[in-house]
Amino acid sequence: MNKLSVIQNIKKVEADPYPHAIVYGALPEEIFTELQNSLPNDYVDSKPFSLVDPSQRIKWQTLVEDEWPVSNIWKEFFDYHTSREYFDAVLNLFEPWAKYMPLQKNKILLDDRKQEYKYPDAYTECQFVRHRVMENHQTTRTAHLDNAMEIYAGLLYFKHPDDQSTGGGFNIHKSQNPPKYNRKKSNEVEKPGPIVNTATYQSNMFAMFFNLPNAVHSVEPRIDAKHPRWSINIIGRYYGSRMWK
Repeated sequence: MNKLSVIQNIKKVEADPYPHAIVYGALPEEIFTELQNSLPNDYVDSKPFSLVDPSQRIKWQTLVEDEWPVSNIWKEFFDYHTSREYFDAVLNLFEPWAKYMPLQKNKILLDDRKQEYKYPDAYTECQFVRHRVMENHQTTRTAHLDNAMEIYAGLLYFKHPDDQSTGGGFNIHKSQNPPKYNRKKSNEVEKPGPIVNTATYQSNMFAMFFNLPNAVHSVEPRIDAKHPRWSINIIGRYYGSRMWK
């Protein structure tokens, strides 16, 4: 498997309450360190936070279009994680569930820059994500469902070396199926159910899930945070039919 793959060290997919995997030490340490040392901090600093949204999400293509000097390792990282090779590797990882997807495997859009088919079934994307520092006991994301057009999502965490805060992990909730949610609040779930697993917010941790109708998740509040919370969001999405209704 590609040395940059965030799923190379995943040994097991948890089926309950929905398919997910958590791995610490996702990438070889020297690769992760090089990625962390070349995060586009100055570029993101030039894009102020919204008054209503606690996160900044920047597709890597945006940096290229703005002629920002993205390092070679980040170019390789994003090229791989928007590739057909990675897409297929994820489907193989989640094969017990992926085999039921309404997807023709010969009609995959490699990423949202390359229109290879007139009517593609799916595409891939990667984003830099930075969450603002919140007050103690506040979360950047309450329990919610992702868009039904999403097939899978994964988060690679980059915790600042000087960050002594606690919390900020990725929570897996056990919820009724289907959960009740409010479309007017970014698919916020009204009664999310108990947290049954948490991926700790630490560098080189990767968490991902297969987007089923009960895939409720949230972000832990951080305590004594002084640095923004960085992650990379790696997504596969449908173009036409939905994953679920």
